[in-house]
Amino acid sequence: MGTKVKMWMFSAALMAVISAAAVASAQTCTGDTACVPFRVNVAATVKATKSGVTKQVSATANTVVTLKIPVASTLGVTGVLNGAGGRLGAPAFVSGRDGHIAVRLWGQSYKNAEVSLHTINGKRVLRGYASAGEAAKSISGPDLTAGVYLLSVKGADGNAISSRVTHRGGSMVLNVDFLNENISPAGQLAKEAAESWTINVSAAEYADSVYALSVEKGANNAQQNITMRRIPVTATPHADFTETVNGVSFDMVYIPGGTFTIGCEANSGCPSDTRPVSGVKVNNYFIGKTEVSKKLYEAVVKGSSSASNSTSETGITWYEALDFACKLSQKTGRKYHMTTEAEWEYAAKKHREKLEKIANGSGVSGEEWAYNSWNSTHDGGEDPVGPSSGQHTQKTRRDANGYGDNITARLIRSIEGVGPALRLAVSADMDYPSKMIPTCDIHAPEMGAEPANSYRDPRWVTGSDSIWKTDGTIAIGTFELRAWSDGTARLTSGYGGSAANGQWFTSNNIVLVFVPSSGSNKKYPYIFVDEQHVSLISDQNLGAGFVGRLAKQPASYYDKPAISGLKSGEDLAKAQTNFNTEFKMVDMTNIPGSEQKQDSRLLDGGPTKGWFQDNTSAGGVHHYRKDIDADEFRFTVNQNNGRTMLANGAWFTVNNVFLRVKHSSGYTAEYLYAVTPDETFYHNSFMGYERGDFRMFKKETNGSSWPLTTCGNICSEEIPKGLGASMYSSQGAKGKSTFVPAPCPTGGCK
Repeated sequence: MGTKVKMWMFSAALMAVISAAAVASAQTCTGDTACVPFRVNVAATVKATKSGVTKQVSATANTVVTLKIPVASTLGVTGVLNGAGGRLGAPAFVSGRDGHIAVRLWGQSYKNAEVSLHTINGKRVLRGYASAGEAAKSISGPDLTAGVYLLSVKGADGNAISSRVTHRGGSMVLNVDFLNENISPAGQLAKEAAESWTINVSAAEYADSVYALSVEKGANNAQQNITMRRIPVTATPHADFTETVNGVSFDMVYIPGGTFTIGCEANSGCPSDTRPVSGVKVNNYFIGKTEVSKKLYEAVVKGSSSASNSTSETGITWYEALDFACKLSQKTGRKYHMTTEAEWEYAAKKHREKLEKIANGSGVSGEEWAYNSWNSTHDGGEDPVGPSSGQHTQKTRRDANGYGDNITARLIRSIEGVGPALRLAVSADMDYPSKMIPTCDIHAPEMGAEPANSYRDPRWVTGSDSIWKTDGTIAIGTFELRAWSDGTARLTSGYGGSAANGQWFTSNNIVLVFVPSSGSNKKYPYIFVDEQHVSLISDQNLGAGFVGRLAKQPASYYDKPAISGLKSGEDLAKAQTNFNTEFKMVDMTNIPGSEQKQDSRLLDGGPTKGWFQDNTSAGGVHHYRKDIDADEFRFTVNQNNGRTMLANGAWFTVNNVFLRVKHSSGYTAEYLYAVTPDETFYHNSFMGYERGDFRMFKKETNGSSWPLTTCGNICSEEIPKGLGASMYSSQGAKGKSTFVPAPCPTGGCK
């Protein structure tokens, strides 16, 4: 009898023999769910966990209980595997993680299988062949961008399956092998479920035991026997340690996990985004005694360094911080990550004596990156990491010099923003916190070549089985769009707005316009972050439009609406009454002087007025001000009684949507903008330190109550003219505009 053994180490386990029997059809388990029956010899709790998902059932002694375990959906694979004869269930299924996709095939149906991976638009990016008579086959190809792909498997006899695969970017490997045909399909599925999940059976009298788990084929192929055997273990207490890389050493201190209240617990004066949440749990971890120094950063990234070992590295983006942690992990074998907000605050509150440079004082950076995606309130639960873990959206940073309470201070930060320092962490008893995407699996988005300037940017096409919708990050309003290549569109927009069918076109690859079958057009200036994510602003009043991030996501198939009078993108654009002023094609590489205008709506109304954004209501400490006169544009970020220049100089607009500001020194800043009927001024930034970030300004009189007094005199004084260029002008790619004009089509832009 053949035996296949896979080992896990886990605590709180019970010594038991557990039988996983073949699944009866009455239990309604399919290709994406396994029914795994268990029988234990004492009263216990049976848990199956993977990727942060837990399935649990309580059992009495010698009583059979059944866990229903999702096989693929928790591993980045969505959809049901379908064949020509309908749902296949056990004979074929897919699982995967970290860019490695396992394709398990039933040899009788897929003797010679063609396995391929396609983009959602149909482009094939990987292909290989696997035979039931050969060993497991590995199919790999070039690095892929993050996004949703279609996995297709075709057998020689016409059998076929497909599944959507969510990929986080980087390498993709398809591992193909064939299921054991001596085991029934249901039994095979139960076996696979047991092998790919961590099984934890717990009872109080066995709380400190550690066991190995083995899986072997049962008699007559009718069942799989899962046996847990005790392993003698001598407990080793966690201890602080020193790591050395390329001659540079740093200290990691142990923080025993526990439960605490995250946030500001004072009776009054707490910022709105630091309201306390109780019962937050962090598991055991190690944290850097100090912030990452310039010397260590260069030693890891460059191989050597001559920098001072005491100065914190503060000129890195969130992606650069993760890249550093990845390289350090590869060099040391430990799985380093930047601290989560909960890890940072728990250490600061409970073990502050172990840390340096986390309080006010000489040489302190004041700000540290946190892994968390930004949320205006704290997340609770176990090892929280904020919404949209790992996605390209604004992140949390910790500010030790912020409010009066320097433990709970937190700020919002653009993901490409530079400035915060980095503090490292390592989970003590697991690879990473359960909801954290592994450090080396996150990469800055990379765009392909800009499509040719046209009246239908092809990146917007979804077809019937995808949709553009909010990705769970910061957004104002709702937005769901399906777009077909012939110009058909279906849009849901606004707070609770009803869906509408119509047509769509784009202008210069920077403006999306929805033209409903009845009613008024809707205009959305946009910036693609990558081919699957886009940032939008709207020219409609708050509550009627949308401002925020979208992701292209798989969706249930939707029959394309029948639209009468479909036009080409160009004809649809030219049919608009404001075509010549807002939508006509322009050579954006060499913008003609005749198209360089000044949108009068941007003028602020004189020296006693300005455009303001107050960030304190969202948990920030900054205020933004724009003073716009015909002879000069000025844009600053202000904190307390100081200002930092972001953009200033001569300016012009194109099509009432594109804004270029150029300083006399040659430094250029570029934005998309929209002005609503109620005089809200939105901009969407092309700047490298905040690409795709939007800001919202209101026109106010100097000294009015809207710009809060915490801004000091800076908010009640017009920005002086003729100042030096932005601080970002000397920061290379991080500080420059990322705008890439769409190339003119054959025949030129016209």
